[in-house]
Amino acid sequence: MGQLLIVNGNVNREVSRTNRLTKELAGLLMETGKYDRQEELILEDEPLQALNSERLNRRTGLIEKGKYDNEIFRYARQFKQADCIVISAPYWDFVFPALLRIYIEAVSVVGLTYYYGSDCRPHGLCRAKKLYYVTTCGGYVGGCNYGYEIVKSMAGMFGIGSTECILAEGLDIDTNDVEAILERTAGEIRDRLKL
Repeated sequence: MGQLLIVNGNVNREVSRTNRLTKELAGLLMETGKYDRQEELILEDEPLQALNSERLNRRTGLIEKGKYDNEIFRYARQFKQADCIVISAPYWDFVFPALLRIYIEAVSVVGLTYYYGSDCRPHGLCRAKKLYYVTTCGGYVGGCNYGYEIVKSMAGMFGIGSTECILAEGLDIDTNDVEAILERTAGEIRDRLKL
């Protein structure tokens, strides 16, 4: 049994199509019986701040002293301890909302979520073996799913060996049946999880 962490980078969650698919995935993951705890971090409700000179220097000083129990590292500790992670964010301007970028900055902590080995390359320290990235797009992503590529690279650096993108696209095209696209994507989630 383990812990499922949902990193919710959606806004307007009540009507968010990405949020809807995330709830579907989270429910199905819990049904697998692999996880007995689920924690959801709603980025919009968190006091996230981008690093500036003052915060960066403070964080660097704490890292140098090995003081990872400081509150500034709480997101990184939570991320490191999760057994499975779902990151959920809409496709915005080729990537995702800025809050998710700030969150990634907050969990990217040398000595906590990764370390540099003698080969001068990063090696992961996170427990999760799987990360899902859920996103929706009004148009069609094509080869420009840079948000997923960033998350996939981050996961690899943190030692999370398997990532999967769940994408529903074409949702703002007038001639498309949005409900049918979302239902088809939900069915694909069930098929992937073999439920």
